[in-house]
Amino acid sequence: MSHVGTYKIDITPPLGIDFIGYHRETGIRNIDEQIYATVYVFESSETKTVFISIDNIGMLIEDTVTIREQIANELNVPFENIMVVYTHTHSGPETAGDDELVTSYKTILINNVVRAAAIANDNMRLSEVGWNVTTGEIGVNRREKTSDGKAKMGVDVNGVVDKRIGVLAIRNDQTKDLTGIIVFCTAHPNVLKGDSDRLSADYPGLTREILEQTLNCPVTIVQGAAGNVNAKYRGSMEALKQMAYIVSGSVLMMLPTITYNSISKLKTISSTLPMKLKDIPEPDGIKRMAQLAEKHWGVNTDEWLTSVLDKYKQNMKQLTIDLEIQLFQINEGSFSGIPMEPFSETALEIKEQLNNELAFFGGYTNGYLGYLPTKEEYRYGGYEVELNPVVYGPVTNIWMPPEENTAELVMEKVLELYNS
Repeated sequence: MSHVGTYKIDITPPLGIDFIGYHRETGIRNIDEQIYATVYVFESSETKTVFISIDNIGMLIEDTVTIREQIANELNVPFENIMVVYTHTHSGPETAGDDELVTSYKTILINNVVRAAAIANDNMRLSEVGWNVTTGEIGVNRREKTSDGKAKMGVDVNGVVDKRIGVLAIRNDQTKDLTGIIVFCTAHPNVLKGDSDRLSADYPGLTREILEQTLNCPVTIVQGAAGNVNAKYRGSMEALKQMAYIVSGSVLMMLPTITYNSISKLKTISSTLPMKLKDIPEPDGIKRMAQLAEKHWGVNTDEWLTSVLDKYKQNMKQLTIDLEIQLFQINEGSFSGIPMEPFSETALEIKEQLNNELAFFGGYTNGYLGYLPTKEEYRYGGYEVELNPVVYGPVTNIWMPPEENTAELVMEKVLELYNS
């Protein structure tokens, strides 16, 4: 017997709260779109798993731990059986920092997500699930290579992109009515740029709206390995519509061909990788990193520079941070994720190793730390490799880039979880 329950809850912030994703001079001024958290509770035999999607660029790991702990207590579910993914919208509210408006909103958000999980649990009904996958042109590799052998933000027409658009459909076992749709795709939700003052879940939000109006059930968009993949269409509401039409159209084309079955395999499992960071360089190298970030991204690097120089003086040249790798598997399909922004090459390699088009891998899972480039991309440098820790290190506590073989180690861990 397999049961599934779903519930979607409004997590729209108050006017004036700061954006996160692009620097804006003012906070959110325009709320003509709501943002949401959606919870799915899956149960088969004696296994219960909670899958949660939140419209946010990616809350910190400690805040995500709070959400998972409270739901574990509320539903009497193991902590490891709870997966939280973030849509990674770049037009959503700030949830990190000590600002009073931010902290109060975060408290309300967490309470609402926990309440949604309890309601989803109460909503569980006999259910069937089915998978399908296609491809769509929604992303472009953004690590454009320059004549001097470096990478800059742009378009690499020969760059790798995970073009898969997958769907996990859930329906009532008796009425055969759809009760939930989870969509997996890969492209940064940064269609709306820094000149937009509107709160938005970006293209995942509009895709969800189109599908929910058509299918009359909750819909969730899960982000894949988009660390090196921008949205193909950007900068306007028309671009937002183009992205949403491609994704929603792909889903609607797949749905009639899906075969549904009871849940025969349900597994959520985690592993922890002690992730080594690159050695802190000599002081001149530290200062060069700070200057490069200031030059290319216009950010104040004083806090990062002071902290990293202090670590160097204390001989803390080798840093390690624990990285959770989690797998959610249901019947023949799965999603594994990390609290980072991996590159599409890693997702496609996992798919190839498992020989399964329905094996999805992505980031923004159970929090946010930074980027995870492939080993081959380190020689090109750029924002995703060397500058992101300088920009966000003081918030995420990842002060240096991961060691160059980290993506390979993560892939090995994912494969171990599948085979465990």
